[in-house]
Formats: sequence, C-alpha cells, structure tokens
Amino acid sequence: MDKKELIKKAAQTLFFQYGWEKVSIGEICQQANISRVTFYKHFTNKKELLKQLFTEQKEEMWQAFNDLLENAKSLDLLIQRIFQLQKHAMQTLYSQEMVYDLQHHKDEELQAFFAEMEQEKYQFMHYFFTTLQQKSIIRDDFPVLLIEIFIRKIDELKTDPALLQCYQGKDQQFLKDILSLLMYGIAAKA
Repeated sequence: MDKKELIKKAAQTLFFQYGWEKVSIGEICQQANISRVTFYKHFTNKKELLKQLFTEQKEEMWQAFNDLLENAKSLDLLIQRIFQLQKHAMQTLYSQEMVYDLQHHKDEELQAFFAEMEQEKYQFMHYFFTTLQQKSIIRDDFPVLLIEIFIRKIDELKTDPALLQCYQGKDQQFLKDILSLLMYGIAAKA
C-alpha cells in the first residue's frame, strides 16, 4: 500500500472513531506510521484529506448504484443491495462521531463542499429513480419530483430527536425501516 493510501486508511479509522474535528494531523501521521513531511507531500491539510475521503466514498456509491440499475431485476433484491451499501457506509465513514461533526461544524469551505455533495446526491437520485421507473421496477404514476422531495424529508427525519431516541442503538434498523418505507411505497403494482 502506498503512503497516500496509508494516510487515507489511517484518517478514515481515526475519523470513524472520533470524528474529524478531534483528530489532528499528528495523530493521523502516527496511525499511518509516516512523518508530517510525507503527509504534506500528499495533502495540503486535513480538510483536503477529508474531502477526498468523502469524494471517493461518493464515487464508490454511485458506481454501486449504477451497477444496481444495470442489473436490477426485482425491488426486493434492489432494497437488499441498497441496505448493504448503507450498512457499509455506516461501518466505514458515517459513525455517530462523523455524523455529529457533519451536523455541527462551522467551517465555510466544508459547508460549501457538503452542500455541493448533497445537491449532487439529489441529482443522482433523480436519475436513479427515473431509470427505475423506466424499467417498471417502481411505480411510474408518481412524479420523480415527489420521490425527490420525499428523500429530502427522509434526510430531515435522520436528525429528528424523537426518532433518534426511538432508534437509539439501532442505527441500522432505522435506515432499513426508512428505506423499506420509501421503496415499498413506490413499488410497481403487481
């Protein structure tokens, strides 16, 4: 594994455990067993490293979702695979500590970066659900705009204090329930 990959792996491990705000470049270097000079050969700062991790994760997810679209045969299999992808993301990058930092950071550069990523996500979801409609996997009598707005509301639900309390310690079940509610609600009529 090259040095850049060692740095990313070390950062991902530490960010997952503690969130990115609490982790220093020195701790990343120590975890990766590299010098600060080596770190700065590959990354300008911790923000650049963080953005690269999120960008790579987004690209992996989009590729997986495109593969799903190509091979989608049934809604049940599609839901199972989406849940596996969500579970993987929750086990590699989206820990409670990372989600907390996402919701509470004040850095304007990162806010702009995450806002852009969110818009890209919604654009991709438009394409994804339009394609599912064209393949008759989901209902075509719902406008994709309705599905998009529903997804935005789901994103709001993920931060609702009452729901978080209800699902405390059951993050995976929360995501599974939200996904099931959406996907079975828009399932193509048999």
